[in-house]
Amino acid sequence: MKTIKTVCLCAIMSMVRGGLMAFSLFGANSFQEACHEGANARVEFRVLNDLGSPVVGAKVNVFFDMADRGEGRSVIGITDTNGVCMVEGKTVGVLKIEVSCEGYYRTKDELCFITMGHEHDVKHGKWQPWGMSKKIVLRPVRCPRAIRVASHDWIDTKAINEWIGFDLEKYDFVAPVGKGMVKDLEIKFDWDGCYGTKHNGMAVSLRFPALYAGGYYDDKTAWSDFTGVYNANTNGIYAQEFHYERRPIRNAKGRIVGGVGDKFDQSKVLIVRSRCIIGSEGKLVSARYFLLSNLEFSCIPDGRASIRFVTIYNPIPNDTNLEPK
Repeated sequence: MKTIKTVCLCAIMSMVRGGLMAFSLFGANSFQEACHEGANARVEFRVLNDLGSPVVGAKVNVFFDMADRGEGRSVIGITDTNGVCMVEGKTVGVLKIEVSCEGYYRTKDELCFITMGHEHDVKHGKWQPWGMSKKIVLRPVRCPRAIRVASHDWIDTKAINEWIGFDLEKYDFVAPVGKGMVKDLEIKFDWDGCYGTKHNGMAVSLRFPALYAGGYYDDKTAWSDFTGVYNANTNGIYAQEFHYERRPIRNAKGRIVGGVGDKFDQSKVLIVRSRCIIGSEGKLVSARYFLLSNLEFSCIPDGRASIRFVTIYNPIPNDTNLEPK
């Protein structure tokens, strides 16, 4: 009797597994074909400004990627009085979006149906959800006055394990290490000189020794041509020291396979106050404002340390505008 029950149970489980497999394959075939041959997609774009109002007449250029077939097609829509336009085309699941309008900074974005989750699959040759809504925010051009440093290449130094001054406007270390003239901040590279298989990591510290000088983090606006902030916050809490480090992760054979540490958050910008002038009563009379982003650091086999970042600065004292020309 026990043997009969066991056989029946095995038979039922086999039928269930077979049914699930057939259902899975049936659903997967439609999805796999769409990923390879493409399926139709329809998206409603809602273009708004940073205050939530509709942007009329915005150009929405959508590239319907057919990468697996070596082709693709761009479809252009123009937003109506509600800031809305509908765009449709065939794709393997990825849309590359570029939105522009006079008086606004261009914004780029992407939409991937494949990574939305299983509920956003393919039905009747159409990516789901069919006619989904996608919001795009355009940042207006307000009053650009700040200056972006043209070069943000790697800059090297052999001054390791010591504080060295850095001129943000000249984008160089101050003399005698470099050709900078004003010490807006100080940088210190902590490194033991080991490189390659013996590399133990590196740390970089920034500090602002002058009274009232310092920096604070603000959010970067992803996808926009203008990713920074319009103005520095004079009431912000300006910290005087920042620390970043990168340590290697090794496998069982001692090979470096990755890294950990407190790196500069690339989703942030660092707003800096420097070149401060103090009045007779000890109060801040004048200051200059800067923006730092995309900070990275590294080391070179010959014993040099490298750093690079993007700098935007306003040359006018007490002018907090950080919107670049």
